[in-house]
Amino acid sequence: MAISNIPDLIVQETKQLPENLLKEVLDFVLLLKRKNKLGETKNDLSAMQLTELSHLESEFENYKELFPYE
Repeated sequence: MAISNIPDLIVQETKQLPENLLKEVLDFVLLLKRKNKLGETKNDLSAMQLTELSHLESEFENYKELFPYE
């Protein structure tokens, strides 16, 4: 079976399901959306951490020379 339009195929396949199973499908879809959103948030945080690290490195450039250990 060639899958050309996945959303339409999902609708077609779920039309015959009883309501209790449709609720499970909905729960699963919502779980996938939350998981995807969490992945996006982690990527955003990783990018922010790299930016902050770069900023810190530039802030403390020549630190040892400016403030020698006595």
